[in-house]
Amino acid sequence: MVLADPELFAARVTLESWRWKNIDGWQREVLKFSERFAILNCSRQSGKSSILAVKALWTALVNENCLVLIVAEQRQSNEDLRKVRELVRGYDKYLRKKYGGSLTCNLLTENLTSLEFANHSRIIALPANEKVRGFSAPTLVIIDEAGWVDDEVFVAIDPMMEVSQGQLILASTPNGTDGFFCREWKTNPRYRHFRVTWADCPRISKERIQERRQLYGDAFVNQEYECIFLDDVSSLFPEQALKDSIDENENVFSAQMEQIQKVIGPKGDVELI
Repeated sequence: MVLADPELFAARVTLESWRWKNIDGWQREVLKFSERFAILNCSRQSGKSSILAVKALWTALVNENCLVLIVAEQRQSNEDLRKVRELVRGYDKYLRKKYGGSLTCNLLTENLTSLEFANHSRIIALPANEKVRGFSAPTLVIIDEAGWVDDEVFVAIDPMMEVSQGQLILASTPNGTDGFFCREWKTNPRYRHFRVTWADCPRISKERIQERRQLYGDAFVNQEYECIFLDDVSSLFPEQALKDSIDENENVFSAQMEQIQKVIGPKGDVELI
């Protein structure tokens, strides 16, 4: 059975859902680790959220009546749950093809923030705020983009794990040296550490990194792609990066104004177009 091996499960569902031909070595390790605590310090576009979505789904499917929490800022947690939904559809497609429609991946309930499976396990996406206090005894908690989550949220979540003895995974790109993500990475020995730079990701080319370095400077690349915690994030976006952002917004605004002018005419009279 494909569920017996998380690596085999990942290969099947990512192929069906996202047309992945393989997964990276570090992603295999994230799927298979069994320690209670892990912390992932990852480059932008490394695939951390995607592989954590796979781990969340596999955990829910192999454990009855379990609770998996994905905690992040609202938009990110919604995006993470969207990835899980895609994987559910991919796994269902795989099962139907392999077993001629006699075996499926059924959901008991589905809404914007949660999924419940036939084994009564749940995956719930939570915004990183005080609402996390309403849950207890999770099997797995993933705090995604943890560098942007307030310390108060982490303080609320950490005690949950002592009751359930579940897994806690912190994952993020660095965001300065303030906050629990940097502190836990540097000082807490309980975690298994995964540092994933751009060089560990075959989808990110050396040429692209050089381009980023020329456009945005060494500090930007060091934090966003080399996974280095910088003391002064105010210097992260140099003048050229800000200028690029302003120019892009001005171009969009100019295009909108040209379209409006076509409609209202040069003197404000409505024209038929």
